[in-house]
Amino acid sequence: MWFGCLVVSNPLKAGKQLWAKNRKRVLIIGAVLVVAWIYVSRSGNPDTERAKIPTGYLSAERELTVHADADPGKPLPLVLVLHDDNSDAGAIEKITEASTLADRRDFAVVYPEAVDGEWRLDDPQGADVQYLRDVVRYVSQERSKIDQSRIYIWGLGEGGRAALAVACAAPDNGLKFVAVATVGSVGQSPSCSPETHVQHVDGAWNERITRALWDFSRQFKA
Repeated sequence: MWFGCLVVSNPLKAGKQLWAKNRKRVLIIGAVLVVAWIYVSRSGNPDTERAKIPTGYLSAERELTVHADADPGKPLPLVLVLHDDNSDAGAIEKITEASTLADRRDFAVVYPEAVDGEWRLDDPQGADVQYLRDVVRYVSQERSKIDQSRIYIWGLGEGGRAALAVACAAPDNGLKFVAVATVGSVGQSPSCSPETHVQHVDGAWNERITRALWDFSRQFKA
């Protein structure tokens, strides 16, 4: 009886004693719960992986970075995101945060990479245009299930020029980019068919612009 009265008359003191006695246990349980929450929130999301186009493609041995579910429940839209000259796939992934958005909105995203950091665009049917087409075929055939009616391409600066070059060229064996978006200066744009939807955005690319490009692109299907 006396102990019960003590607890009632000194709840603050009793609380402090209880915390002191169980502090370590509570902190351990809290840490375990945080780790479990992080694991659950990330489970099911694909890793971002470096890849090399294999033998059998004209662009064999060219590299790219892939963020795509290997076995999605249904075919996914595909977005190619192209870096500017003097940059690389890792840099544009970090700037755009497109992989994070892809996890939230259920699309596949890949980051092609120019040789020595520079896109070669002198020939509209040249090596880099072929490479970007091979990227789509490689990811579609060997890395994920892709909705061929929802293939989009975005680019920054010279990467935007490369995106326009391949998107506005005549379709190759049925491969078609239904939407293309550029960020920053790209110079004179080629003429695109009405079936290819084009958006130009000024300013520095960030996560907000990535969301806007997705909202623009996802409206369209081939």
